[in-house]
Amino acid sequence: MYRKQTLTRASIVLAVCSLMMASARAQTPPNVINGETIGSPELVAAACKEGAAVFYTAQSDADERQVVKQFEKDFPCIKVSVISVLTGRLLERIQTEATAGKIQADVSLMTDEAIAQLMIEKKLVRAWTPPSEAKFPENTKKSGWWYAGSNTYLYPVYNTDLVTDAEAPKTWKDLLDPKWKGQIGSPAVAVGGTAWTLYYFMLKEEGEDYVRKFAAQQPKLFSSFQPMSMGVARGEQKIAILANVVDYPLRVIQGAPIKPIYPPEGLPYINYPMMLLNHSPHPKAGELLGNWYLSKRGQAALVGVRGINSVRSDVAPAKGNPSVSELKIWAPTNEEIIKNFSSVRAKVDGILGGR
Repeated sequence: MYRKQTLTRASIVLAVCSLMMASARAQTPPNVINGETIGSPELVAAACKEGAAVFYTAQSDADERQVVKQFEKDFPCIKVSVISVLTGRLLERIQTEATAGKIQADVSLMTDEAIAQLMIEKKLVRAWTPPSEAKFPENTKKSGWWYAGSNTYLYPVYNTDLVTDAEAPKTWKDLLDPKWKGQIGSPAVAVGGTAWTLYYFMLKEEGEDYVRKFAAQQPKLFSSFQPMSMGVARGEQKIAILANVVDYPLRVIQGAPIKPIYPPEGLPYINYPMMLLNHSPHPKAGELLGNWYLSKRGQAALVGVRGINSVRSDVAPAKGNPSVSELKIWAPTNEEIIKNFSSVRAKVDGILGGR
């Protein structure tokens, strides 16, 4: 009788232990999603143990929250906090935190390669090689440091209620037609890397005289893209030069009366560097989030929300957008950006009156 009770107790203990082990395994998500490795099993386990990640981004707060919801479904053991601020202010925030010895975020996504380089030089970010590195072309990464987690390209759009297809501009030079004087919205060069690339394209491909003639058109300069996109959608400007990530939600999702132009001279393209911050509070969870964001799963989620064209060739373009292969993309090298950033900004400020 005693032996039977002992065996019964032992069986119960064994069953409980098995259940606990199974529960522990169930709480640790797989490290491979749709055949792609997101991280080692050890990284996933360590990230789940940290349980949280903080993401600083220069992209739309609402958009990023939608994207990371998918990450949280894939890794329910990790809660992501998203903080969205313009790139320049993000840099100021990170520098202030670093000076105080209290970095608050784990991952950052900027819209400016020059600022990304500055962060590397100031040791604000740490070295990082995600499992998907080979999927990113050479001009979309600084290997071992940052990768184009997102991107955008710029083009003119017009309000279809006010401008017919026949009279709409077809090229960048067409923006100089006197009929568009005072009718164009454009970003101020101080907005950041996206606007800087637009004006660098104008200077390099069209010439300084073009920029001066563009300034003579008296464009309304905006300090961010969102109000400019709303302005052209409402008809406050007939034309605006927008980033496709801003145009897409209005045009495709909300059905605003705007239509993009794909000038044959090219579309200025901008990488949005994703980096891991140094001395972060959740280094493992941050690394897992970064790895996932760059994976096919993460990029597909981003495409669906933002309408971007991922630099990964295995990720399909967003509905309503042409593929990158159909467009003439114009992109300066990382070296060009770093070398010319200050001089181009100063020149454009001088031409546009520092607006």
